[in-house]
Amino acid sequence: MYRTSKETQERKDLKRQMILNTAARVFAERGYHNTSVKDIVGEAGVSVGSFYFYFKGKEELFVELYKSIVLSFQQTAERVLDVQNFTLPKNMTRVITANLWMYQCNRDIARIMLVEAVGLNPEFERERIESIRKSCRDMEQWFKRFKIHNHVRIPDERVAALAFESSFYYLVTDWLQSDGHRKLTDSAYAFTVYNLQALGIQFDNAEIKLYVEEALRVLEERA
Repeated sequence: MYRTSKETQERKDLKRQMILNTAARVFAERGYHNTSVKDIVGEAGVSVGSFYFYFKGKEELFVELYKSIVLSFQQTAERVLDVQNFTLPKNMTRVITANLWMYQCNRDIARIMLVEAVGLNPEFERERIESIRKSCRDMEQWFKRFKIHNHVRIPDERVAALAFESSFYYLVTDWLQSDGHRKLTDSAYAFTVYNLQALGIQFDNAEIKLYVEEALRVLEERA
């Protein structure tokens, strides 16, 4: 009985994820506002009733999709981190590179998430703002550890975290609004150097370039 229930739940989870994956593709191709539930179920090969079994509507699905993308960003960053064995400049370079790489690999859906869907509905805005706040809180904790274990200039960790997050956001949105020929990861070196200088962290330019290349190689090998 338990095995049957577990298998049933696994099938439901797989179907739900399949609908989310399909929706991400359709949103990326058509944009959020030009995509309907009918478009999603048609591409997914499921009934409208099946769609509403998993989601209340397009808005709820979009919020769940946003959550899954945020989680994938976190998991990708964790793949390149090694706090025990890597130096602070190396870890910082690898995390920045990983996040830029993720946006680069998901340009169309990133445009919807960061530009088109801002102010979409109260539920999405709550989720988006909480995601930003969590990211800032995590960065603030990083900066606090930096001050304990490294010689850095951070008079206020919260302000530093907000400045980092906002500069990252504007770098990505500027790239999203460009012609798309330039790789976002081409900015990884300059963006890393800017932040290391702002924090007063000692680094070697040649090493930062090497760290960027290493991170990209790891990410692309595991893609």
